[in-house]
Amino acid sequence: MPSAVTNLLIIIVTVIIALSAFELYSTFFSVQGLTFLQEENVIGISKIVQVAVSQVSFKGLPPSYNYFNVSYLIWINSPTKYVTVIPFVASPRLNPFYILPSNSQNASIFFSMTNGYIPLNTKFAFDGNVYLPQQSQLIGKINGVYAYNLTSNRSYILSAKVSNGQIIMLWILYYYQGKWYRLDYTYLNPSNAGIGVYVLSGSGNYVGNSKNTNFKPPHQVTSQTGLGFGLWFKLISNATTKTYLLNVAITPTNNKDFSILVWVIGNKLYVGTYDLSSNKYIAQTYLITLYQNNWYFINFSLGSQLQSSQKVSFTIYNLSSQKWLNTTTLGTTTQSNGYISTVKFGSSLKTVAISQAYFVTLKNNQGLPNFYNVSSTMFKNGPLYNNTYNYNWIIAKSNNLYAIGYWYFVNPSYPPPPTIPGILWYWPNGNGKTNYPQIYYIPEQGYNTYVLI
Repeated sequence: MPSAVTNLLIIIVTVIIALSAFELYSTFFSVQGLTFLQEENVIGISKIVQVAVSQVSFKGLPPSYNYFNVSYLIWINSPTKYVTVIPFVASPRLNPFYILPSNSQNASIFFSMTNGYIPLNTKFAFDGNVYLPQQSQLIGKINGVYAYNLTSNRSYILSAKVSNGQIIMLWILYYYQGKWYRLDYTYLNPSNAGIGVYVLSGSGNYVGNSKNTNFKPPHQVTSQTGLGFGLWFKLISNATTKTYLLNVAITPTNNKDFSILVWVIGNKLYVGTYDLSSNKYIAQTYLITLYQNNWYFINFSLGSQLQSSQKVSFTIYNLSSQKWLNTTTLGTTTQSNGYISTVKFGSSLKTVAISQAYFVTLKNNQGLPNFYNVSSTMFKNGPLYNNTYNYNWIIAKSNNLYAIGYWYFVNPSYPPPPTIPGILWYWPNGNGKTNYPQIYYIPEQGYNTYVLI
């Protein structure tokens, strides 16, 4: 009897344990089943999401052009009616998979209308954990950024402020069962799509003529007291043939025309002076070896007040060192006072890029500080800065200069203009007695070619 009771108790206990185990098993797998179902649902959505992106459009931001406004047309196809996106700019030091949005978001979403872009009223401050669909793995805690609710299958504008080397990230999120999931992400690399600015590669001719501005001798185009000329340039590719960077042809008052030349062969830069009447070089020499995609500033000066009568002094610097790299002096065999100066920049071979240039003519030695200030202003502000305002201010404050001429060849959007006039500020008749210098635009005879940098 006791044995039968014992056996019965053992059976009862076994059944209870089995039932308990089954209940625990059922509870566990019902919870897990719900989780798996939730995960599979999100994974299924993530596999169907598609993103289409247009080509980049961009515009440089002055004055430095180190930053650019870029925009894309984006279209997201999702089986859900709405998706949430977080756009942001990042420096890709890590695998893009692991990059998280930061407070310096620098990216926004707009809706495109026929009359322009309009902000979205679905923008909101995002604060929460974000998970991957697979195993609900936590990506990170995200806050301090803005997200946008977008309607599926509709086009939007993604606009961002980026510098060179940065990429634009776009997270696509879905809120499901109390959690944010990252369905997908994509990144856009504007620099690979041609972000930059258009810079002159070759120009037509610019003819500066004192007679056009009723300027009496000594002329404002060149002056035997002092003439300075300079420009920023970079080597894009080695020159397979002799490629001119600069050709300044001067018609002096004695009609003994000569040219001041700068040219490239391979990656070697040369300078020379050339007698146009005999078609022979007066002097020429190698100046420096150039490195591709490095900005250089070259200038020359001549004139009696500069202790450079009948000779031309060349100096070259580069942007990174901020120091002169080499200097040389060549003869001209004639005085530099003249009334016509014909200038041609670069060539159509797209060997060099020229961002801006100037010339300045000196009236007397009281104007020497401002004479040198013209070149130092262009040099210290760098190759892409527009110095129009600065030069206008310099000439307005100094009637000891005859004139300042200026060209700015940087264009931040496509298409760049086929011609660009030079700006000439000058004091009428060379006397500087009026309240403000006059302005004359030096027309370009011919068409420009450009390179995207």
